[in-house]
Amino acid sequence: MNEHIAREKDFHGTPWDSVHEGYFSDPSAAAPLVREILEAAGRSKPDVIVDLGGGTGSLLACVREAGVGTDVSLLDLDDSPEQLGAARAKGFVCIRGSLDSFSRNDVIPGSGVCLFIMRSVLHYFGKDGLRPVLRHIRDQAIPGEYFVHQTASFDRDQDAECLNSLYLMMGTRKWYPTVASLRRCLSESGWNVAEICPAPTLRLAGRDLAQRYHLGQEDIDRIRGLLPRGPGVSEEIFRRTPEGFTASLHYRIYVCKAEGRGRGGRFK
Repeated sequence: MNEHIAREKDFHGTPWDSVHEGYFSDPSAAAPLVREILEAAGRSKPDVIVDLGGGTGSLLACVREAGVGTDVSLLDLDDSPEQLGAARAKGFVCIRGSLDSFSRNDVIPGSGVCLFIMRSVLHYFGKDGLRPVLRHIRDQAIPGEYFVHQTASFDRDQDAECLNSLYLMMGTRKWYPTVASLRRCLSESGWNVAEICPAPTLRLAGRDLAQRYHLGQEDIDRIRGLLPRGPGVSEEIFRRTPEGFTASLHYRIYVCKAEGRGRGGRFK
């Protein structure tokens, strides 16, 4: 299991749906992503929608509720037994696996069309792991299939650097790119980025981060004193408060279509 995923094991299962004021179980927060998923499904006519790192199945539940169609299978691929247990309780087919090692045959044996979806997962693989995991996902797709994902990414270098410094201070190497750098990585990995659109911002309260990452008050005070580093970071990204701080993850939805080779013939 990815070390960052394992570190948050105490929050897996049903408690996950209440993390960060229930952002990841809120249908209104998921609505823009669900809309793009349904549009991609309308174009590609998938046999299965695979939620990569789908956790408790909340996103799939929103897709099902939106009426994707009974002829489309909904599958949750995740590396946490607790998360998958919560997804099974919602009625979804679940497969344990990691984004950087799963096989297409795991999710759709034989022929058929996949639509890959994902929300707030890429940062778990860190800066060095971003390209390899994008290439691996691409290698499991066939040309013409879609990959629709919501990923935290920033317009400005200094904003991304501020959040990456925050996570490093919290003892994790989760990493967030700029919009431009992520688009470039996707393109170099064989994904044609057809559209980028905004999604609701996730507000991160210092007290919630302290609980999630096992921080003490001295850690919160240290972060509050050291961030933001350098000029130009707005309070919309990081703001000191009397109790500590708040930070914001700015999400974008990337609608990507597979190009070139896949399924054993790596894209070049």
